[in-house]
Amino acid sequence: MLHLLIVDDDVIVRKWLRLVFQPYPEEFAVAGAVANGREALELCRAQPVDVVITDMIMPDMDGMSFIQALREFDLDTQAIILSNYADFSLAQKGMSFGAAEYLLKGEITEEELLAVTRRVGKKAASAGKESESLFLGLTSRQVNRLLMGSAPEQAKSFDAALAAEGSVIWCVVFSQDTGPFPARADGSAMGAEWARQLASFLQDAQLPGPVYVIADHIAVALILMRDTAGDAGAFFERRIKLLPCRSSQPSFSVGTDGPVASAAQLEQAFAHACGAIRWRFLSGPGSVCPYEPPKGQSRQADLREETRTVRKLIQGGELYRLKKLLERVCARSGQYTAEDIDHLRRLFNIAAESLIHYTLIYCREAGETQLQGINPMAEIGGMLFLSDIMAWMDRLIDACHGLLQNSANDDNMHRVLAYMEQNYMNNLTLNQISEVAGFSPNYFCNLFKECTGKSVSAYLTDLRIQRAKQLLTATNKSVNLVAGEVGYESPSYFIKVFKDVTGVTPNHFRRANR
Repeated sequence: MLHLLIVDDDVIVRKWLRLVFQPYPEEFAVAGAVANGREALELCRAQPVDVVITDMIMPDMDGMSFIQALREFDLDTQAIILSNYADFSLAQKGMSFGAAEYLLKGEITEEELLAVTRRVGKKAASAGKESESLFLGLTSRQVNRLLMGSAPEQAKSFDAALAAEGSVIWCVVFSQDTGPFPARADGSAMGAEWARQLASFLQDAQLPGPVYVIADHIAVALILMRDTAGDAGAFFERRIKLLPCRSSQPSFSVGTDGPVASAAQLEQAFAHACGAIRWRFLSGPGSVCPYEPPKGQSRQADLREETRTVRKLIQGGELYRLKKLLERVCARSGQYTAEDIDHLRRLFNIAAESLIHYTLIYCREAGETQLQGINPMAEIGGMLFLSDIMAWMDRLIDACHGLLQNSANDDNMHRVLAYMEQNYMNNLTLNQISEVAGFSPNYFCNLFKECTGKSVSAYLTDLRIQRAKQLLTATNKSVNLVAGEVGYESPSYFIKVFKDVTGVTPNHFRRANR
């Protein structure tokens, strides 16, 4: 029987997880369900816990700190991270601290969670057993600890074995671009199958090396190469770029660093290769991302200014300009640094939240649509690529524009036209007219033109000139009186506008139409 511990600050999630395992009392015993890592650590130290299912973001002690503490206390408890965020850097960090799996709350089913927990439970049962020797005399578990920097006792022997080989190591990290492989019906992992596929790709590319699966969607390969001729680096770069092209679905991206010649350098290279994959956010799926030291100037200041502009455009209802601005932000993807990636996500999250809020305010029908249930942070947090976020945002803008336009085409636009016909002789302002429609002035201007084919001012001028024509032909009122009755305080300005519209002065029009 597996002893489980649930760690999540959301009481609803804790209850749900308990219910998932409740029908299987012979397999699982839930030792507890707590709200933060500190409580969980105390429980793990007090009683045996085989597997812990933990959230990432929690008060007092978060999931990362909790998992790190498990290793510091040399506890063999296996950890499954159950998070809202699909950011690879968070997954990599969790794995580097010793997590066995990284799962997404919004995507994992109860059946998949059970299968993963059973699989991780098997790891817990065999945690003390050594596996076969795979790489320079080290077992797979020892290599894993070496990559995480938690195997000082093996570091010296590893360095000696590497020196005896007269070779250097290239570290290659693979991450699936389409999410983890699903578990098989029998509960076994697909990760091992993926590892065999990756090893076959490496063999074909003349880059043989062992592949270690860190999670079902993350793996690392260590490529041992002699560099006597000094051209191993160029050969490696040429061959590694071919790997993503060889795979069918699901695709993967590659992060690399090297060459290294010691255990300490290998730990750093692994961290660098994991960090390098973040660049696929900008370059798209199937990317090969060699690690490069940070360089270039961040565009954070530009992104902060554009975030302010996004808010203004939405408040003004200028959705076409909003879409063009976001497209320009994406178009300069080659100019961003790694530091800008989080700011890009934040910009799109603010744009989506503001747009949904705006639409729900100005369109009464929007609350009855799926728009009400959209969680931008969860949607954007679950996307790996900037291009996917832009495509999703594009659809959201079109949907919101459609809702607002339909709302404007209904009763409220008829009310506006009736209001203008009844009050054209008064000093109407754009704010007064847009309030009748229930829209912001800027957005109302755009919708009004789409509905009538004219701007608000042009439509108002047409109403006034049509009434002026009636007065000039049906009455003997002076031009000055006619000007005042149709809403012009200045007779000279009325004469100018009348001539611009009709091509003749009011007096000429009167004489020609009597």
